[in-house]
Amino acid sequence: MKKLIFASAALCAAATISAQEVVEAQPQTQSQVEEAPVSTAKNFKPGSERFGAEAGLYLGSGFGLNGGNLNFNFTLSDEWMIRLGFGLTVVKNAETDENERNHHTTTTNFNVKPGVVYSFTGTDRLEPYVGAEFVFDLGSECQYDEEETEEKVVDTSNKTRTPSYGGNAFTGFNFYVAKDLYIGAEVGFGFAITPDAHNVKTDAEGKVNDSKDNKAKSHTTVINPVVTPSVRVGWKF
Repeated sequence: MKKLIFASAALCAAATISAQEVVEAQPQTQSQVEEAPVSTAKNFKPGSERFGAEAGLYLGSGFGLNGGNLNFNFTLSDEWMIRLGFGLTVVKNAETDENERNHHTTTTNFNVKPGVVYSFTGTDRLEPYVGAEFVFDLGSECQYDEEETEEKVVDTSNKTRTPSYGGNAFTGFNFYVAKDLYIGAEVGFGFAITPDAHNVKTDAEGKVNDSKDNKAKSHTTVINPVVTPSVRVGWKF
């Protein structure tokens, strides 16, 4: 009788162990089934919290930076991005006339453009967007001439500074030619308010005429499309 009880207990233990092996094996089999191949489709657009920089290449007469314009941006999310643009252009012309008198003119333009951009879904490569930006611009022209008087040759100068401020609404697209590398184009519509220029003129007698002495003040407002024949090239770090 004891042998029969021990045999029955042994069979029950073996059955229990076998059942546990079957139950424990099921999660392993299920895990193997869930391991499906990962998609190899490429998404060239960068994710959020990425810095970037871009430059506008001018396609008009000649080739070069579009007014020295550079944009630095930071991607907040898949839709929103903030950017800060800088522009600097310096042009200097110098010549000597037939009387060996020197003349030169330097024209400088500097602008700062903080803005915000909203991007649409697009495709894996194409990223259309709209945005707005504030624009502050400062232009200056300095003209120096040598003029001959009855006694000697003296220097005269004419310096003009012209500030302006305004805003632009724009739309455009980025096309990613490779991971983090894109090209794009942009057009917009904006306005600019330009106060009277500040002019300081020094004549041959050394007399200085400053336009600030004129108390009358005025400004000019211009509203026009912002169309730049350029292609932007950018990179996400």
